[in-house]
Amino acid sequence: MIADQAIFTSMLRQGKAGYHIVALSPGVTESEANAITTWSPSHGGLALDASNPVSVNFFPLPSGRYALARSREGRGEYSGRGGRQVFTRAILFDADCLRKAAYNPFRIYRDALSLGHLQYRENPASVLSRVELSLFHLSDDTPEKQVMQREHPIDPGMLETVVAQLTAGQAVLFPHSGDRIALAERMIRALSPETLLRTSLSTSLLPSSVRPFRLNLLARK
Repeated sequence: MIADQAIFTSMLRQGKAGYHIVALSPGVTESEANAITTWSPSHGGLALDASNPVSVNFFPLPSGRYALARSREGRGEYSGRGGRQVFTRAILFDADCLRKAAYNPFRIYRDALSLGHLQYRENPASVLSRVELSLFHLSDDTPEKQVMQREHPIDPGMLETVVAQLTAGQAVLFPHSGDRIALAERMIRALSPETLLRTSLSTSLLPSSVRPFRLNLLARK
């Protein structure tokens, strides 16, 4: 399976400054690039902690394709305003790719990450290549995640409520102090394929009216 790529971050490039699309592969359309710009976080948009050093984000694109993005901190912000650069790298694929992954975008995430497709690049090339995704999907049932699940169990009634809300098209804002990627995967595995295709999600982004994620996980205060 072949996927396109795009990178959204803060960088001086080709006469542009601040947060913008700094790199993409030739197959990314203008409308897709605009959508990635809208859904991706800028300065101060991450809500990271020790258990969640990155945010995984999944959302539909106007072309009918889907984007799976990984947002994390990068080098110091070049503009001098303090803090660190927010770096988002996304891969773009069609619904058939999701079908082959059993409608679980986190399977695609693990495979893409293991192949190096979602890694941070301090100075990425402006033109990215299209990448090949694996047909072999890595398991989420690791010893580390088994420990996380024991330490941060999910109430079955709560999970049923979240699934019902997402199925009804409602937005869910859910605080969790453990591994939010693992929790998000457990939630979306309970969804029907039809609901999953309509469900955008984020595991560690601050809520924003311009990024209306259907499922938004945050740190517990």
